[in-house]
Amino acid sequence: MPISANCLPIVILRRGLCIGFNLWLCARFSVCRDSCQRGWRLMYILTAFHRCSDVMKPFLLMFLQDACASPGLQYQGIAKACEQNLRRTFQYGGRVQYPNSMELKAMMAGRSSKRQLFLLPGGIERHLKIKTCSVALDVIEELCFEMGLQRMEALDEYAVFLVTHKGNKDLLF
Repeated sequence: MPISANCLPIVILRRGLCIGFNLWLCARFSVCRDSCQRGWRLMYILTAFHRCSDVMKPFLLMFLQDACASPGLQYQGIAKACEQNLRRTFQYGGRVQYPNSMELKAMMAGRSSKRQLFLLPGGIERHLKIKTCSVALDVIEELCFEMGLQRMEALDEYAVFLVTHKGNKDLLF
């Protein structure tokens, strides 16, 4: 069973894991680049699914901001993505569904987004880039922007339905 299934639901162990992992990442001048890269990818996953404690939040954000601002640092891009994930996790509460094995493999290979098909009225198909921390509001904002609707009131007029493989509209987001 993976470590996330065993200790991430327990708050104390989750905080300890994040702190230990953060300390490990601080030594980012690792001899083994692959190990360091995998560490950053794991941090990307953790920041998308679990919020850290309020005590640790400022230190983790400062660490990630320093990593983003360090000129010439090899992992600036993923550090910025981790920071964005953490901010969105605090804003929206993090992802509810854990990633399936295909999504985990894609994330560990460095692919953090996918093209998702959205069906619009009139049979119009639109593909949008969905990231690990994307929420329905992101999709609605992007579609409204493409239609030229930029007022905030316009966002309230739209919703996203989940269409399953059976073709049923099951959930309203």
